[in-house]
Amino acid sequence: MVYVLAFFHAVFCITLIALILLHSGKGGGLSSSLGGGVGGTFSGTTIMEKNLTRLTLVVVALFTLTNVALIFLG
Repeated sequence: MVYVLAFFHAVFCITLIALILLHSGKGGGLSSSLGGGVGGTFSGTTIMEKNLTRLTLVVVALFTLTNVALIFLG
């Protein structure tokens, strides 16, 4: 059980790093170079950025859950 949680924890960790790097900062970030700036705007933020933020929050929640589970099971 601990090995399965550790595997998912590692997957969520790598995914979280990739998603954070895709976010645009003050300079545009990696997402603007990959076409993140293209699309319709909604309240000054593109829909793609909003969905990226939502996906990042889901992965953060899963990362936190696996972290807590590994603490209590380890």
